Order: sequence, then structure tokens, then C-alpha cells
Amino acid sequence: MDTQQSDQFQVPQTSPQPVSVQQMPAQQPYPQQAPVQQMPEQQPYAQPVPVQQMPAPAAVAPKPKKGWGKLVVALACVPLFIVGELAGMLIADALGLDDVGLNLLAEAGGAISVIIPCLILGGTKLLNITWDSWKIGWRALWWSIAISAGIAIYDLYWYIAEGELALVPDWPWQVFLSFIFCIFIGLFEEFMVRGLVLNGLLARMGTTRKGIFWACILSSLFFGLLHVDISRIGDVTTLELAQGVLKVLQTGMYGFVLAAVVCKTGELVTVSLLHGLDDWLLFILTFAMGESLETEYVSAGTEEGIATVIVYLVCIALYIPLIIKAVRILKDLDVPNRGAFFKEKSVNVAAPAPTGFAPAVPSGYAAPAAPQGYAATQQPAYQQPAYQQPAYQPPAAPQVPAQPAVPANLIPTEIPEGSLYRTGQSAAQGEQIPPAR
Repeated sequence: MDTQQSDQFQVPQTSPQPVSVQQMPAQQPYPQQAPVQQMPEQQPYAQPVPVQQMPAPAAVAPKPKKGWGKLVVALACVPLFIVGELAGMLIADALGLDDVGLNLLAEAGGAISVIIPCLILGGTKLLNITWDSWKIGWRALWWSIAISAGIAIYDLYWYIAEGELALVPDWPWQVFLSFIFCIFIGLFEEFMVRGLVLNGLLARMGTTRKGIFWACILSSLFFGLLHVDISRIGDVTTLELAQGVLKVLQTGMYGFVLAAVVCKTGELVTVSLLHGLDDWLLFILTFAMGESLETEYVSAGTEEGIATVIVYLVCIALYIPLIIKAVRILKDLDVPNRGAFFKEKSVNVAAPAPTGFAPAVPSGYAAPAAPQGYAATQQPAYQQPAYQQPAYQPPAAPQVPAQPAVPANLIPTEIPEGSLYRTGQSAAQGEQIPPAR
């Protein structure tokens, strides 16, 4: 019995020190620094008491003008060319000039009579020729100038082959006068047709791309009609009528290209110079040989009429690349294009208030309500935002693992050191632990 009891209460050789269950002292908090003094917050601005609950008036854009006034004024200025031409003829008669001088001053007077109203209606931007506008005009019209140069070379060859080339003694001077004469023709026709007529039509029809096309077509039709004698429309043969129709079509195709260039560049000097160069190539032999400047676009004879019809048909076929180029130019235009005469009034729309500024509220209207969930605050004027330094946040203390809880039914006891078995002794020599009393 004693042996069994000794074996049951024998303690291992490496006995731990007596352990007493004691509660650990509480973790001391991490010392915090003194909080940084925060800047005073901006006081909210109380909304004024509304006098009258009415919405603020919104800026309404004015209805765009239709452009009828500009069109009427522009077309009314077209007949002024008659006054200018008559004035030029009277001056030529007073100076005793010949037919060349008479025609030159007539074209100069007509050009001046249409340039002045164009500048009054459209401003000096119609004269603003640039290198870019010149390139656009040359790329669109070089083929027509090449055709005119080919016709001039063919006429010169025909005169030489037939032995009918007879130059006047002062032909260099006449060639120079022909150049000046053609420049005035270009200025006169371009400022009248592409200046007054086209820009007047664009003021009314330039709101859409289709309207721009129709403005170019109508101005080109008017340009073609200027080259035929409309007064004889009721007293012509079928062949003469065919010549007149083909001449209007051929000249109208040329005018359509000029109109497209004007719509693209917005100025008239480029087309005037290129138009004058084109005409000069056709008139140079006429001046150099001293022939009459009266040009007949409709021939009376049968053979001459048929030959004229063939020439017009060939020219129309050769002008097809010009039309393709003009259509491409018009398709690339920005829409709307109301021309140089139309001036749209700008609308002053209030810009949104920048961040930090309070929008001005008109007298007699209520301030807009704040969104739901936000306080309605307003600032009387711009103020520098108050800088607030965040409060110091100490680092989190390391978490010490909690001691396991002592079971409720366990009674902690302290075993005295003298009651333990001594190491190095056998079980028979060990001492027993006295029973608890």
C-alpha cells in the first residue's frame, strides 16, 4: 500500500518552481502627445430670407436671323455696275481714248462700283489674300488655266499656219493693256457675282450644306446668264438656243468652281486674279493683233453654230474634273457658312462660379436649396480655406496574449519546496506529501 502510494505521488526529477496564479498588472496606456490646436472652422453663411420665390432668369439665346435683309441689300447693289460702267465710258470720251481705253475704263468703273458695297457689307476680310488661300485657288483652277493656255496656243498655231498672224506695231503695249483689262474683268465679275450675289445667298441659305450647294449653283447660273444676250431669247433659232444653253452651262460650271473656292477661303482677291489670268490667255492675241473686243458667244451661221456647239461640248467635258474638285471642297466646309455679309450677334451667357465663390443671387429671388443630406452654406466672398492639422494618433500598443482563465472548480494550492521529492533519490526513499487538512 505504501509502495503504491509512493509511485502515485512521485514527482519527476526536473521539478518546476512553484507557480502561483496571480493577475497580471493592467497594461499602461501609451502616452499621448498634447493635441494640436485646430484652426477655427468657418462659420456657415445663413441664407437670406427670400423676398419672392421665383426662379432665376436663364439666359436665352436669341433666335438666329434668317438673312433675308442681307440678301435683299446685296442683290439691290448689283445694278450699281451699270452706273460704274457708264461713268467709266464718260471719262474715256472726255479724255478722247480709243476703244481699248474705253473698254478699260468701263471695266474699271464697273469693278469699283461693286467693290465698294462689298467692303461695306463684308469688311476688308474679303481682301485678305493669304498663301493658303492662293494654294487652294490654284489647286482648284489650274486645270481651267491649262485649258485656256491650250486654246491660246492652238489659236496662235492656226494664225501662223494660215498666214494671218498680223501684230500691231505697239503689240507689247497692247499685251500689257490686255493684262490690266483682264484684271479689271476679274475684279468686276468676282466682286459682283461671288461677292454680292454669292455672299447674299449664303447669308440666307448657308445654315446647311445643302443650302451652301444651292447658293453656289444659283450664283453660277447668274454668272452664266451674264455671258449671253437674254434680250434675243424669243428671236433665236434652235441652233442658236443650243449654243446659248451650252454657253450658260459651260460658264456656270466654271463659276461653280470659283464659288466653292470663295466659300472655302472667304476672300475674293485670289479668284479675281486667277479669273483675270484665265481671261488674259484668251484675249492676248486679240489685243496683240488689234482685233475688236466684241465677243460673240452665239454664232448666226449654220457651220459656225455647229462648230461653236462642238467647242462648248468639249469644254463641258473638260470641266468635269473642276466640278469634282469643287464638290470635294464644299463637302469639307464647316457648316454653317453664312458668308462675309452675315454677322451673328454673340450671346453673353453667365459663366459658372469657380470653386470657393458663392454664386450671385439676384435681388428678389430665393437662393437655390442645398441638396438633400448637405448643409446649405454660402460664403459672402472668397476666403482662403482654413488649414486643419489632423490630431496626433499614437501607434497602437502591442497586443499581449491573454492568460488562460483558471477553471472555476480548481482551487489553487502552493506546494512548499520542502515537501517535494528530492532529485536523485529512488522511489523507496522518497517522502510522501502529507494530506491536506
